[in-house]
Amino acid sequence: MAFQRRSIPSAFLLLLLMVLTAFPFPSRADIPKEVAQQIESINKKGEYYGLIVSGNAELKALIGNGGVFQPDGDLPTVDASARRYHVGKIGKHRTIVVMCGSGMVNAAQTAQFLVSLFRVRAVLHYGRAASANPNKLHIGDVAIPRQFAHAGIFYWEKYQGDSSSFTRDIANLTFSEYNVGEKKVANKLQSVYFQPEVIYYAGKPENGKETFFIDVDDSLYASAQKIENVELDKCLGKSLRCLEQQPKIKRIEKGSSANIYVNNEAYRDFLRTNLDITSIDTESAAIAMVCKSEKNMAFLALRSITNYAGGSVGENDVDAIQVLWGRHALSAVGEMFKRLPSLDPKIRSVTDT
Repeated sequence: MAFQRRSIPSAFLLLLLMVLTAFPFPSRADIPKEVAQQIESINKKGEYYGLIVSGNAELKALIGNGGVFQPDGDLPTVDASARRYHVGKIGKHRTIVVMCGSGMVNAAQTAQFLVSLFRVRAVLHYGRAASANPNKLHIGDVAIPRQFAHAGIFYWEKYQGDSSSFTRDIANLTFSEYNVGEKKVANKLQSVYFQPEVIYYAGKPENGKETFFIDVDDSLYASAQKIENVELDKCLGKSLRCLEQQPKIKRIEKGSSANIYVNNEAYRDFLRTNLDITSIDTESAAIAMVCKSEKNMAFLALRSITNYAGGSVGENDVDAIQVLWGRHALSAVGEMFKRLPSLDPKIRSVTDT
């Protein structure tokens, strides 16, 4: 039966228009007046360092009792855009701390809100991660990568291959190479080819640039060298529960992020062998991308290594790291903030260019 279009009486349309006019729907992007005033009050104090942490455990470690964060006496928190921003200081620096939650979308969304709402000079990020190279990056180490790759954008090739136009020169994972037993047996999953991210820059909103590895800020990365000799706890007090290796803060070359929790030794080794990846997480590259897009805002990430992405971990390491990573967070973040440059005291609008 053919679809029959039904006419709507004009009187009903008039009534509907009157109702919509009298009771407008609020925009989801609207910020309540009280919250907007709070944000304005915070921004009038000057610039801030932003610190994005991955989860509630990281947040508690850094701003809880005994943490490095000193909350503001007048306005310690602001809730906006489904996030809670903790306002205060780390050391001598005005700082806004916010928890993003796991995953690339949460991380990017939080970073964008942070740099759009507040006068942020630079963004630092702290979370936990896996080591892709257990011989160089051990349980308990705090990794500071110079570059991050978004290792979660793939072109998935059809079975027996195809000639479609896509990037082929970054890395490709061929599933038949990981067969257990005979390697030459075909696999219908075929291959996936890693693809670059496209970053859009302020002033050129429709002219994106393909990028696979995103650099952190050179100056912050250089400053991080000064904390590599900071001593991190190896043992839980005087007990015998100790890490197998003395943990260290280490600057490394390359980390990767994706919406994939890697607990597979073969894939971990693939990332290390084909992309020279040393650390693996689920947020850092997303935050780096937002900062790069936002007028090349300075960014640095610190990631505590708590597992080997599917590789075997000693029993002592498993027990000790559950407690020690929080202590290492305090040490690494606290010492890094001591090396940050002083904030610009001049007041400017967050919309200034």
